[in-house]
Amino acid sequence: MLLNRSAGFFLTAALVLAACAPGSGGAKASKDDSGQAAITVASLKVAGTAPVELAQRKGFFAKEGLDVTVKYVEPAAAVPSVVGGQAQFSVLNVPAVLVARTNHVPVVGVSVISTSASDPADYPIRLLTTKDSRIKEVKDLKGKKVAVDTLYQLPDLTLRTALRARGMDPSDVKFVEIPFPQMEQALTSGRVDAADMTEPFATMSEKAKGLRTVLSNAEGQNEDWPQTITLASEQYAKANATVVAAFQRAMNAAVAYTHDHPDEARTVVTKYTPVPAAIANDMKIPNWRFDAPSKGWQKWAEVLQREGAVQDEVDVSAAYRSAR
Repeated sequence: MLLNRSAGFFLTAALVLAACAPGSGGAKASKDDSGQAAITVASLKVAGTAPVELAQRKGFFAKEGLDVTVKYVEPAAAVPSVVGGQAQFSVLNVPAVLVARTNHVPVVGVSVISTSASDPADYPIRLLTTKDSRIKEVKDLKGKKVAVDTLYQLPDLTLRTALRARGMDPSDVKFVEIPFPQMEQALTSGRVDAADMTEPFATMSEKAKGLRTVLSNAEGQNEDWPQTITLASEQYAKANATVVAAFQRAMNAAVAYTHDHPDEARTVVTKYTPVPAAIANDMKIPNWRFDAPSKGWQKWAEVLQREGAVQDEVDVSAAYRSAR
């Protein structure tokens, strides 16, 4: 069970939504008039989901016989969407899926969209402070207030890992939950001393307010750590193995394409998000990679337990369904 209030709220909301939804998460896939399997993918309006958009636009789904409808949802709806049957696949991150499974929510990862960066300087999430701040290096964060979007979710967990990699105990920092869009104002007004920001907010604030980087959240990780993934309900995955395999092939091809065409990825981000081209062209983009090894999943399990996000042991052995 969960120890912390924020992660508990996230999963409680997910479970409530799932309970209110029709229980069709394990239904057999339907087919359209052309004989293609008709599926819905619940995606997120963030840069990291560009491969989903490109899979649709470039025909990777169609090539595998999939008639896909992409529906954009908030992160908290990703798990309920597949458990309740409103979508057959959705997009989230590895820690959230592992926490869900620890809470007996029947979801399973089916494909990897991105992994951590090989060079921490390229990672999209970073800890920023004002240009005139007295925080010059990591040790200066001791006793300071740091804004995080949500406790015990991926940005917060990667920051804790990065702090430990630099020799600082996260308990020496006071974390304050503030949504990404409000972090710039909280930082410049003095409400917090540093803010853990992701794209496009980080680049926008750097340009507008001259914020500077104190620490990359990728410190302490390597590119074997999976980040953004797609998932399905366990029932659907078992009942529709052929569709799942086709979806995996399509997503892996799209991820490889996105990795090889970063300029096209930046352009497509402006089509399904409100990110302007000037920001999309300069922001740090994810390390789109689909072949993260199983040891990366285990690393996340260790982080969840070390940081107190879960009480019970996290079993990763059945958390991810490998491509066939």
